[in-house]
Amino acid sequence: MDSIVSNLTDIKSIVAQEFEFNIPIYQRLYVWTEEQVKTLFEDLLTAYKADKDIYYIGGVITVNNENSDKLYDLVDGQQRFTTLWLLSNELGGNLEPFTYKNGELRLKFAIRQNVTDYFNNIGNAEHSSSNDSKDYSDLLKIGKARNQINQLILQHLEDEEEKIKFSNYIFEKVKMVLTDVPKTTDLNKLFEALNNRGEQLAHHEILKARLLNYIKNVEKRNQYAKLWQVCSVMDNYLERVIALEIGSSKDVAHIYHNGFHINDVLNLFESSNPQTTLMLSDVLEHPEQYEDIATSIKDNITHHPESNEDEFEPVRSILSFPQLLLHTLRIFLFKNDDEDILRINEKELLETFDKHLLKSEIINEKFVVKFFKTLFKVRYCFDRYVIKWITVLEDKEEHGIKDIYKQNQKKGGWTYYLRRLNKDSLNGMALLQSILYHSQQNTTQYWLTPFLYWMIDEKPSFNDAYYWLRQLDNTLFSSNTEHISLPERTINSMEDFLDVECDAETVFGTLENLNNSGVSFPHYWFYKIEFILWYYRGQLDKEDEWSNYKMTARNSIEHIGPQNPRDPRDKVCIETLDTMGNLVLVTRSINSEYSDKAYGVKRSMFENKKVKGSIDSLKSDLIYNEDVWNDEKAKEHFEKIMVLLNDYFHDHNLN
Repeated sequence: MDSIVSNLTDIKSIVAQEFEFNIPIYQRLYVWTEEQVKTLFEDLLTAYKADKDIYYIGGVITVNNENSDKLYDLVDGQQRFTTLWLLSNELGGNLEPFTYKNGELRLKFAIRQNVTDYFNNIGNAEHSSSNDSKDYSDLLKIGKARNQINQLILQHLEDEEEKIKFSNYIFEKVKMVLTDVPKTTDLNKLFEALNNRGEQLAHHEILKARLLNYIKNVEKRNQYAKLWQVCSVMDNYLERVIALEIGSSKDVAHIYHNGFHINDVLNLFESSNPQTTLMLSDVLEHPEQYEDIATSIKDNITHHPESNEDEFEPVRSILSFPQLLLHTLRIFLFKNDDEDILRINEKELLETFDKHLLKSEIINEKFVVKFFKTLFKVRYCFDRYVIKWITVLEDKEEHGIKDIYKQNQKKGGWTYYLRRLNKDSLNGMALLQSILYHSQQNTTQYWLTPFLYWMIDEKPSFNDAYYWLRQLDNTLFSSNTEHISLPERTINSMEDFLDVECDAETVFGTLENLNNSGVSFPHYWFYKIEFILWYYRGQLDKEDEWSNYKMTARNSIEHIGPQNPRDPRDKVCIETLDTMGNLVLVTRSINSEYSDKAYGVKRSMFENKKVKGSIDSLKSDLIYNEDVWNDEKAKEHFEKIMVLLNDYFHDHNLN
């Protein structure tokens, strides 16, 4: 009888065994987002730099194709596998045999011929990545993924030697479980089982169980289990999740006094008098009954009679709960004068806690309770001071911070509710955090450790928090201290700012000695310039025009004066072509849209979008205010930006 066979394998073994793979016609095309591609790349890069023995990429389910004993149809895991194949193709080197077998694609498509043609053209030097994707509109996501991979390679791998080492690591150390199911398998039933399969017990749930074992009193253990549970629901505000847990928003508001005392919260879990039978566990265990937690709170928990729709806009955390746990662990260890963790990697959650907390010689109930309390403080400050993704339209999210506000039901009354309100005064801190989020690894966000440490320690006003964040950003990322690892820099920033000077000239050069790094300039600095332009918008006569500006992910450096214009007469920048004065950071689609067009054409396109309320970037807005563009104009723009950078650092006493 045919049986299911699973083996742990790697790319090296796949090549040696001459396996080939096919994406059958019943599978959907490539759908991964650029963020998913970036996350996989950064996870691989982190494992490579840490010299991990293996990197487990997940499982792949296959069924032997009837056309060949060596050809396997990808039944599950094809999105991840295709991304690995795309990355291998762009890296080349040792990975080339994984991409091709005897000159033909190792990854085949039974979907339609133009898909196969597209992948064949990837290896053809005559076809650029941007042109490929234009020919096949249904393969736009593959084109975007390839461009994203190339940008990440350029950004993170210093030279060809580093690229080869990274390729070798992927070839030998990336592991996957390859499961082959019999040809006689009823694929319809298999798909149904795959779609309905339950999540494996999350690592943070295993960690919770291990920690709770140290709390012997059953009632106390249940209280802390609920505390952990409400902290783990990241895609809403903590006070609302607590209200959902106990069934009463008024009881939560009653104990709020510019913050929560943890004992008051624990008492709510011990003896609550719910207004409704709805519980958090209902939502988690039966999600199909509730659109999301925000909707559940709005419809099932009482709220202030003046509450409006904006207060219930769905929100999404910028961190996962395991990531928040690792930031909390760093803070906890620092407060206890213990050694910092090696890195933030949620895949190593249990391993990291085993090493730094669970195997501690002094771990006991008191120690565990202390960690739980630290977690609650961190989670509260995370919700109070840190941006979330806020759904403002059906298909649009943007970063924002909403202030928590305690308000009585009627003037002079004693019934209170907690509300989440937009405040224009928080736009600056939200914008700076958005810039940090987009410019740093989205799986780590190391800057949050010192920021949250200071928030829970000082409970500052928003003005003080904003000032401290600006100083933290300057000293961590604008001080040319990249030779010190980011984890080390952030730990050294816990008690006070790094003793450094900020010098933009080291990055961009001077008018007399311009740096021509072009697309190799760190993207962070272009994000930074966006914030500084917004910060000084008043003196740039852009106070109202830029007041509600929001940062979006940008990953492509655009030459304002084109590199290779269609008409040679449109090459208006020679000396400044690859300098900061002629460059802006935009989305890849905008870069592709402008491409090799002349300055005047680009300017017209920019103005048309601006009239409709869309600005490519603030830096672009300044540049396209010019009627003409050339080396002299680029130098003038360079000088203006450098003055603003130096003024900003001077205003923060850092130069």
